Amino acid sequence: MKKKLWTAFTCCLVLSGCAPKETRPAARKAFETVTATVLSTDQFGDVLFDLETINLEYGDSVNLSFSGGYHIEDIPYYPDFYGKRGDAILSDFFDTICVAGIHHSFNDTAGIKDGETVTITMNEAGKYLEKYEAYHVDPDKTPWEGQTNAEFMNARMVTTGKIEPGILHRSASPFEASFGRVELMASYIQANNIQCILDFGDTEEALLSYTDLPEHTEAMIRNGQVICFEVGNEFTNPVAMKSIGDGIKKMLGKEGPYLVQCSLGRDRTGVICALFGMLCSASYDEIVEDYMISYNLLHKVDINLEVNPDSTQYDLFKTRLDEILEEILETDIEDLPTADLQSKTRDYFKRCGMNDRELDQLTAVLEGSAS
Repeated sequence: MKKKLWTAFTCCLVLSGCAPKETRPAARKAFETVTATVLSTDQFGDVLFDLETINLEYGDSVNLSFSGGYHIEDIPYYPDFYGKRGDAILSDFFDTICVAGIHHSFNDTAGIKDGETVTITMNEAGKYLEKYEAYHVDPDKTPWEGQTNAEFMNARMVTTGKIEPGILHRSASPFEASFGRVELMASYIQANNIQCILDFGDTEEALLSYTDLPEHTEAMIRNGQVICFEVGNEFTNPVAMKSIGDGIKKMLGKEGPYLVQCSLGRDRTGVICALFGMLCSASYDEIVEDYMISYNLLHKVDINLEVNPDSTQYDLFKTRLDEILEEILETDIEDLPTADLQSKTRDYFKRCGMNDRELDQLTAVLEGSAS
C-alpha cells in the first residue's frame, strides 16, 4: 500500500489513535535546542515539521517559537493525542514531528505558514510524565490471546436506542494498512453485506491514493459506496458541519447496511455513532458504554465499573466523549445524563444543514422502519 501521513481525531480524538514508538533511548541525553522547518499543515490544523525524530522523552515539556511570531510555552511531548480539549501537544504521531491540538485545530489560532522555522526548547524534563503514563495506551497490530478477529478490528453492530440490529456497524479503517486490519475488514464487510461506508478517516484524495486493497474494498470505492467526511477533530467547525450534513444526505440516497469508520474506529467513529444513537432515543449511559467498548477492545481499558469504579484511564478517555458532546449539544457535561439528547442531536444536525424531513428519514433508516 502507498505510505501516507495519517489523519488524526480525535478525536479524538480525535479525535484518531496511533501506536507509540516501540523503542525509547536507554538513558536520557541532554536536550539541545532544535530548529526545524514547517513542511505543511494538514486538514486537521496539525503543523508538521521536517524532523523524523527528536531527542525528547514522552512527558517532557517544551516551548515552541515560530519565525512568524507565534510562541507557545509548556506543552507536553506525547506519542498520541492525549489531553483535554483545547490542549496543544508536540508529537511523533505522524512520519514527522508535529504540533497538534486536542479536539481543535491548532493552526486556526497559530496561523503558521509553510516554510516558517520553529525553535524547540526544553521547558521542563519529565513534567508531564505522570499524565503520559496514565494516558498511555497501545493498539496492537495482531490479536492478543483469546481476542476474536472482530474484537481486534473493533468491528461490531451498533444497536443503541432504537437502532435496528444489522443496519449500522462501526469499525477500524478498511483502507489504512498501518494496524494490520485491512484484509480482515474486507471479510467483515462482505460477511455483513455492508453496502455503504461512512469514512471519517480520509479525504477523497487520500481515499483514492490507497493501492493494493482487497478486490471487494477497491470495488466499493470505484462504485461510489464510500462517502468521505472531512471532519478532522472539530465537530462544530463550519466546514466539518457542512461535510457531516452533506455526507448524511448522500447516505440517505444509498442502501444499507452502513459502516462508520475512521482510523481505529474509536473517537470520530464513536462520536458519530453516539449521534446516530441519540437521534434514535439512546440514553447517555448507552452511548458512553458503546464508546468505551472501543477502548477496551483496542487498549484493554477496564470498563467494568462495578469491579473497578475508580479507573483513572476510564475517566480520562470517557472525558473525551463528554467534552465533545458538551460542545456539539451545547450542554454542560454535568447535565448530559438528564438532557433531552434526541432533541439536542436533531438541533445539531439542523445546524449541519439538515431539515426535519431528512432527519425523520435518517431516523427511519436507522430504526429499520423506512419504506
